[in-house]
Amino acid sequence: MKKEQTMDMTRGPVLRQMAVFGLPVLLGMLCQRIYNFADTYIVGRYLGDQALAAVSISGSAMYMMFSIMMGVTTGVSVVISQFYGAGEKKKIQETFTAGAHVSLWVAVLVTLLGVWTARPLLQVLQTSEELMPQAYTYLVVIYLGCAATMLYNFASAVLRAMGNSVVPLIFLILSSILNVILDIAFVSWMPMGVAGAAFATVLSQLVSGILCLIYALWILPVLRVPRRKWRPDGYLVGQVLRYGLPTGLQMSIISISDMTLQAVINTYGTAMIVAYGVCMKVEGLGFQLADAIGSSMGTFAGQNAGAGNLLRVKKGVRSAYLLNVICYGVFCPAVFFLAGPIMRAFTGTPEAIQYGIEYMRIFTVFFLAGGILVVYHNILRATGDVAVTVLMGVSEVITRIGCAFLLPMLFGYRGLWFVSPITWICAALVGAVRYYSGAWEKKEFKISEGRSDEDEQKEKKG
Repeated sequence: MKKEQTMDMTRGPVLRQMAVFGLPVLLGMLCQRIYNFADTYIVGRYLGDQALAAVSISGSAMYMMFSIMMGVTTGVSVVISQFYGAGEKKKIQETFTAGAHVSLWVAVLVTLLGVWTARPLLQVLQTSEELMPQAYTYLVVIYLGCAATMLYNFASAVLRAMGNSVVPLIFLILSSILNVILDIAFVSWMPMGVAGAAFATVLSQLVSGILCLIYALWILPVLRVPRRKWRPDGYLVGQVLRYGLPTGLQMSIISISDMTLQAVINTYGTAMIVAYGVCMKVEGLGFQLADAIGSSMGTFAGQNAGAGNLLRVKKGVRSAYLLNVICYGVFCPAVFFLAGPIMRAFTGTPEAIQYGIEYMRIFTVFFLAGGILVVYHNILRATGDVAVTVLMGVSEVITRIGCAFLLPMLFGYRGLWFVSPITWICAALVGAVRYYSGAWEKKEFKISEGRSDEDEQKEKKG
């Protein structure tokens, strides 16, 4: 495998490697946010606040199901990065095959389950009768496109696990441009309503997924699996699920708390829903910084854990702290002072603008805690300490649900603006205690120890 196609993160300057790897990841995530911003902006401008509120409500329900898919691709990434760090090319190929099968099964499952539960989930979210038709339509179309979403997530996870973060970015940029074009075409030029915005997102994701997978198979021979070997290895399927399912569970647990907060928000009317929806887009944009650093940390930790270099993993964590401070030192002040123009770009409702400004200026003060939280999630997951990531998710659920009901009773609607910041701080403390306890070091995640190439040869001979 050529250096320009993959990146060996087990040697060389730590901070530079993480920054070089993380920058394309960040840009790619920003492109994904363009999907969401394009939907939000075009829906709000052409279809009005009700349609915008419907799309915002759908986001919470959508994330709950999609978290299962994201968990699986995270499992694929963890396993492949470990084998890459250990130099086991055959295992990389076998994991690719196993991961592809698991990803397909999960995509089908999420599609069926999502379509079946779409309306009940929206009812749980206290969706009003006037918003229900549009929210349901948008959600069902997105669920029907689960395979497209999973295709890109799987292909990009494989490439990033091997140190290639540039190629997923390139195809995602192309896809983002396509998404904007289709958004305008389906929502503005054609009378497709919120369904048009959903179709634009699905089709764009499908394009990026196909292109990313074709490139991966073309440029990296290690991923080309002969037809006779396409049967998945049961052991590696289990490893992908072993690390993917807890991650998906953790994300799903968090989404339940998000849905609870969304349900409380929905009781305050359309203006509050619109404001919260726009703020979630901005907050999500901010978390792209954390996710990019976290993704870099995950790949870095995975490869080095596979190589048995835990001291270098610790250096990576310190570098991740520094990158978070730098990134949020720029992002948070910018959002704090530009909160007004940001809100006015999406809605003309004065009440919604007021709500949005208030929330943005509060969550930006605490954003660094969220960034550090993501670092702990990724370092612990990549080194095999997945149980504690579930515990961190449980702490987020308890904190967010408790605060969602308690704080408005004490401080009115403004209490809602402190729910997420308090949640980030509490979950980050759980991660910090676990990391500095050193328990993760004892795990020394080594998939290859479970079943080596030599073991397989002995089985065949025996």
